[in-house]
Amino acid sequence: MTRTARRRGASDIYHVMARGVSRSSIFEDDADRERFLGELRRQVSDAGASIYAWCLMDNHYHLLIRLELSSLSAMMKAVNSSYAVYFNSRHDRVGHLFQGRFKSEPVDTEEYFFVVLRYIHQNPVKEGMTRTCEYRWSSYGEYLGEKDLAETELALGMFGSRQSFIDFHKTLDLTATCCDIDRARRLLSEEEARNVAAAVLGDIHLESIVGLERSARNDAIRKLRNAHLSVRQIERLTGVSRGIVARV
Repeated sequence: MTRTARRRGASDIYHVMARGVSRSSIFEDDADRERFLGELRRQVSDAGASIYAWCLMDNHYHLLIRLELSSLSAMMKAVNSSYAVYFNSRHDRVGHLFQGRFKSEPVDTEEYFFVVLRYIHQNPVKEGMTRTCEYRWSSYGEYLGEKDLAETELALGMFGSRQSFIDFHKTLDLTATCCDIDRARRLLSEEEARNVAAAVLGDIHLESIVGLERSARNDAIRKLRNAHLSVRQIERLTGVSRGIVARV
């Protein structure tokens, strides 16, 4: 089967994500995480890449990185291959560690750069691993002064101040899907669905949608569908019939 070509970005900035095969863990403990970061640090230096954000979860990782696409592919293949050999040897394991190729998407606007930056730092919060973005295994702490792997000057310059960066991350963004395909496929809980709806609808109340003029109603439904709420969830939340929601 022919592989889908990666989308090339004009900025050479990409959101990169890789997940363990069958969603299995790729980091068993802090020693594994340190080893991965060490390999990533070496490859970034050799390739001349810039990392603006990173986060290591139990079974996947995220990077916001600047590097020409062909060089990025070679670099990430080297990182994943080297780490997989180490992980399998240390944990007496055989077979593939990562689920296929790493995923990537271009980040070509300042607005989307901010979305991805916050998405990466809020990943542990959304997964219930921490209550704030101050998670040990992400670049968030580097933006507060603990310099290591991330180049923080670009983003902090765009925010204007460290406090603006902190304030931006205090708003939990439940609508961003970015490079993580599981977000689009996972059925949200009722509470999550209501939070997403409130975030995308602004001043429009869910209960009022059924009584809106047709074009306004459909526009609101379209926003909910673009936020990956299911047809049945939108029907329950708004009172608009399933057939209408499905046709919008």
